Amino acid sequence: MKKLILSISLIIININLELYSFNNNFYNENKEGYFYYKDELIEEEKDKNKKIIKNDISITVSEYSKNEEMMKMSFEDDKERELRKKREDNFMVNIPFHKLDEMSTEEIKRLLDITRNISTGRPNKEFVKKYAAVQKFWVDKSENFAKSWSVANLENPDELLYNDIGWTSRDRVNLKKKKVKEDKKFFEKIKSRAGYIVIIEDKSDTGLMQDTKLLYEKVKNETGLDYLIYDYYEVSEKLKRQLKIKLETLPENILLYVNNKNKKIYKRVVQGFSASTKIVNNTKFIFENAILEKDKNPEDRIKKGKK
Repeated sequence: MKKLILSISLIIININLELYSFNNNFYNENKEGYFYYKDELIEEEKDKNKKIIKNDISITVSEYSKNEEMMKMSFEDDKERELRKKREDNFMVNIPFHKLDEMSTEEIKRLLDITRNISTGRPNKEFVKKYAAVQKFWVDKSENFAKSWSVANLENPDELLYNDIGWTSRDRVNLKKKKVKEDKKFFEKIKSRAGYIVIIEDKSDTGLMQDTKLLYEKVKNETGLDYLIYDYYEVSEKLKRQLKIKLETLPENILLYVNNKNKKIYKRVVQGFSASTKIVNNTKFIFENAILEKDKNPEDRIKKGKK
């Protein structure tokens, strides 16, 4: 009986030892030695960390590859450099200055680009002189075109689509005079039916009020249009609805036009502070382009074929 009990005890002990060694890989992994440590509880976490590290490395390698690719630059070796210089020398020596007049516009533009690039990269006296000669030829061509246009404009102005384009300082002065005359005629025509509404933040601000009055007195001298200045808090809800704009940035500069049907039309001219010239120019532009022709008096409408 004692032997049986002893045998059973040994078997139980042996089983326990095997289970223990199986769970801890301590006795089975004899090649790894007695002091070998392996933490099996966080094996999954280690795998995750490996994946993260791998991803980080791949990102770094990817970024490095991009930078490396961007930084790659092909440089000439000595033989290639000498060959290029010979080609450039040959090109600059053989520029056909005697045939520039026969070249097409594209050829001249290409010649101008190449001589500029060569003379910029190798700025010796001869190359720069040749580039300057090509450039002068191009400028002369442009001037001849401008002169031909002016002559054509003088001889047959009706045949040119844009006969009011001026090329000389006298042309520009005449064009300005013409515009002033047209503007005067325009404002003279609408002044009895149009004016300005100006909304400022605070009329009690004497400096702001004075500046606004000075500005619109100047506008009145140029256009003949009268004006009314409102404090923001004086603007009724009804007028706000009629204006159809949000009064957020002050001052607001608004054109009021009343047609022969007594319909009031409000159009913003400028938002915020502005110069008198901008107010005047914008007024004409807004009247011609933002107000429907059917809402204008017959005499104020733009005639067909004119703008």
